Formats: sequence, structure tokens, C-alpha cells
Amino acid sequence: MFLLTSFIHFNADVIARDGETLKVYVWLPDSAVSGTDTFPSPVILVRTPYDTFGIGATYIPYLTSMGYAYVVSTFRGYWGSTGDRMPFLADGWGTLQDGYDVATWINSRPWANGQICTVGGSALGFSQYFLAGTGFPLTCMSPAVAGINLYDEVYPGGVFRRFIAEYWLTAVGATHMLDTLERYYVYSDTTPWYAVNGYERLSYYSEPGLHLTGWFDAFTEGAIGAFQGLQYGGGSGARGKQYLLVGPWMHDLGNTHVGDLTFPSNASAPIATYVINWVLYHTRGEGWDWDTMPKVTFYLMGDVSAPDTHLFNRWVRSDTFPPPGGATTYLYLHPDSSLKPSPPSPSTLTYTYDPDDPVPAIGGFDYIGGSIDRDSSLFGPRDLSPWNSRGDVLKFTSDTVAYPLAVVGAPTVDLNVSSDRYDTDFMVFLADVYPDGRAILITEGVLRMRSRNGTDREELITPGDTYRVRIRMRNTAYVFNTGHRIRLYVTSSKFPSYEPNPNTGAPFQIDDPTKLVAHNSVILDSSRLVLPTYDPRSLAINERRTVRRKAVCRVKDRRIVCDGGVLAVYDVSGRQTPNHGLPTGIYFVRTPGGFRKVVVR
Repeated sequence: MFLLTSFIHFNADVIARDGETLKVYVWLPDSAVSGTDTFPSPVILVRTPYDTFGIGATYIPYLTSMGYAYVVSTFRGYWGSTGDRMPFLADGWGTLQDGYDVATWINSRPWANGQICTVGGSALGFSQYFLAGTGFPLTCMSPAVAGINLYDEVYPGGVFRRFIAEYWLTAVGATHMLDTLERYYVYSDTTPWYAVNGYERLSYYSEPGLHLTGWFDAFTEGAIGAFQGLQYGGGSGARGKQYLLVGPWMHDLGNTHVGDLTFPSNASAPIATYVINWVLYHTRGEGWDWDTMPKVTFYLMGDVSAPDTHLFNRWVRSDTFPPPGGATTYLYLHPDSSLKPSPPSPSTLTYTYDPDDPVPAIGGFDYIGGSIDRDSSLFGPRDLSPWNSRGDVLKFTSDTVAYPLAVVGAPTVDLNVSSDRYDTDFMVFLADVYPDGRAILITEGVLRMRSRNGTDREELITPGDTYRVRIRMRNTAYVFNTGHRIRLYVTSSKFPSYEPNPNTGAPFQIDDPTKLVAHNSVILDSSRLVLPTYDPRSLAINERRTVRRKAVCRVKDRRIVCDGGVLAVYDVSGRQTPNHGLPTGIYFVRTPGGFRKVVVR
């Protein structure tokens, strides 16, 4: 970790429970290094497989000047940590719990006051979810562009996300893990997936969480699912204390140019400012007063060619996601390739899916940073109209929208389908058709037929039989503007985003050499697109945000009295002391709003 070693105050080895050493790099508060202050400090923790700082190198001097210790801990097998590389699988609640072991070590140090907040995005965000799920009592967490359940990110709808899995494991030198992913393609609590599935452990989470993501990020669903799961089903310290920020971004939060679209300047957001104020509030009761802020802040996207930012291309705030007050709009698939509010007479459309000639990916949700070109046509909201000429893609288009229609939440598609094979995939893509003919990808959903009743089981289909399936799309918040049209694409592949289904029904393997051509059908009687819709005028802007006043402490009759009460008093050595008859000296006081330094004269 050459970028770090010239700046750190010291590094140390934490002994994991299996005897491996986990390297930690520590920056202490400026006052502790100078010797002017020996009080224990709140700690900001980053867990990473990268040569990285977490929140950004420029912020570390700022945070240490504010009295925080900053700790970077590397995954086993990376940057001085020993052991076999097994990204994330040693970070949850399995036999190995590296994050828990590091956090426990931190709390045993004389320079730590027992408060630990975690920060960081992508792999650094996943590690936060998995550390918190062990039950370790973090003070707060702020995972960005990450998810709470690793299986769902690798096998959405039972379909293998080939591009992301292969690219990332190659980038971190862990391609041997592809064998593990291939072996455990069906979810089970008896496989390694259980130890990194936070939905199984919601009650173990005990900390407030700030979840940050983008509508075109790779892991949007995992962040929104984490917010919803912990907000309503988390432990006592987590339930009701979750916050969600979603912008019109890809994996690099704050960048307003995504795919073929450039959103207005109001679409940016100071991510680091959010995180720093989150940590300040939960360690010291300072910064923004999160108790007065709505739980959810999301960007309502729309027509980027229109100057209007009143109905769309603006921020919306709510205490829930999706917000209250929505309706359900049904659009039925018709044989003339239209979408209409009423169902058609029964008919069938059939196409040929050849896994050796999959639909080429255009746009999508696979960008995860690193050395990838973010401007590649594979990423973001792109024009899908090149698919229009393919015989293996069905498209259905609505009439022009008469008034702006907001879609907020997760659209679904109910399909009646059949195939002449024992297994195949169905994929759906929602697009906004601009007046000039561009069909901009907004969201997508995928389903492997053997997983239609759950990714924890395999149920092959009978060739020729009809099955009704529901395909859930990714969450979005998008306004279809007046004069635009809604389009749904239906197909069975998108490569290299997803591994093409070989249509054999055999156990899954990457690059299966045996492939069969499938003839897949959609029965158009009650097949429909289901949209969670709103009048965009009903979605509140609501700009509530205040700065919390610091608790005031004073000395009265040799005891310390603070606004909101005193939870504990510590002397300069960090030992808790009774709050009465205090001798002259400096004390560190824990209040409901954080720690305060008080001088008794």
C-alpha cells in the first residue's frame, strides 16, 4: 500500500481468529500525535481490497484535525494482510469474521473511545454491510454503491452477471473464486452465500445507516433493499434510523453525465459532505440534524432535452421509498407491437433464441469503475433502437404520453411464456422513446425459468407448457414526458452483461460448451407491463435540513451537567469516573449527542 505508507502514523497487524494477520494503517488525531490531547477518539474505519483511502486522501488530514482516528484495514491476502484471497467471504458471519476481528481490536486500543463509523463505496461498502451483520455494535455506517446480499448481485433472477463477476475478480486477482460462484449457483443457507446475505440477519444490525447509490449503478437494488429491510426490520439501533440517497448516477456518484444523457447541474451532490455530516452527527451530535431530515432523497429523472426542472430532473424527498400516494398503471402487450390499457384477444409471438448469437448489450448497469471506460456503449442509459431489427427481440410501444407520467419504484412484467426447451431465460427492458426515435434504456429485469419460483430451488419447465411469470425490474424514478412513448423490449439474452442460457437444463457452468437453440413464445392475452405511477406534481421537494446545535456542558458543584443529560464521564486516561466530586482536570463527557471535552477548574 505504497500510497498510504508515507502518510500513516503507524501500521499494525491484527491477528484474525484463524491466526492470519490483517494489516491496519492508522492515522491518529493531530492532537494525539502532538501530545496536546490524550483523550480517546472516535474512529472512522475502512475495510478494502484496494490500495485506497476510502473517503479520499484529502479528507484524512481534515478528519484527523477534527479529532478522529482514521483506520484502513485491508482484506486478507491484500496489501500486507496474509491468508488466501476470498473477497467478502471472510467478512460476514461465517467461520471467519475479519471485519469483526479488526473492529474488536480497534476498541481495545487506548486511542479509541468505543465509537466506530464505517465509510466507503463499492467493495468498501459491501464490507460495511457484512461487518454490521455480524452484530458488532458500530456507531454508524455509510455504505455507498453496494448491496446487502452478495448472491442477488451475482445471480439476479437466477441469471449469472458475467461481465461484473469476471471483470472484478480479475481486477482483484481472485479469478479462482469463479469456481465457487459456478458451484453455488443455487442459493442455500448451507452454502457460502449465507454468510454474506444480510437479509437473513436484519435483526443483528444495530446501527444507523446512510445508503448512497445511483439509478444506473451496478448495485442499486442492494442499497435500496438494505434501506428498506433495515428501516423496518433491523435491530433496535437500526430500525427507523436508515437514510437513502439516490442520484441519476452510475458507480461514480455525482457524475451527471451517464450513457447518452447529461442531466442538469442540479443533479450533482456533495457525497463526501453527506458522509462527514453523518459521522459528525452520530459521534458528536454536530453537523446536519438528521432527525429533522426526510429519510429518503432521490432524483426524479426525465427528458434531458426539456429545460423544465419543476416536474422532473429535480430532487424529491420522502420518508419512504417508494413514496406514498402512487397508483398502478397496466399496459398490455398486443400482437401489433403496441402497449395498450386493455388486454388483446389471445395470440402468440415466437422468436428464436440462439445462445451462440446472443443479443449484444447496449447500455445497462454494469459499470463498477476501475480501468473500464465509463463511456463505453455497455453502460448507462443508451439508445436501444439498434435492437429493433433483431428477430430475437420483441418490442411493444405505447401511444404518445398525453401528460408527464412519473414511474417511481420497481416496474414488473407479467408474462405468459413457453419454450421448446427445459430451461431458458426471459429478459425485459423499459425504454423512453423520445420524439426523435431514440429508445433510452431506463431499467431492466431478468429471469431464469428454472428459478421462476425462487433462486433457492431449481424447477425445470416442460417443453410446450405455458407458465405465468413475473419479472421484477430494477427500481427507478423517471418521468415520461408529454410526447414521449413507453417501450418494452422482451428477449432472452444480453451479452456480455449476462451469461447466455444454453437452454439444456443442465447444471450451470460458465461457457457451457453444449448449447441448444430455443424457440421461445410470449402468449398475448394477459401479458402486461405493470408500472408504479405518480402525478409528478404530487412528489414533494421538501428541503428540510438543519444544523444541530452542540450540546452545552457546564460544571456545577464539582459535577458535569450537559443539555440532554450525561451518559458517562472519562478522565484523561480514558477510564470512566463517577460524575461527582470531580477534582480539577480535563474530562471527556459522553452525551446523547456525542462526546464533549470539559475542564473542571
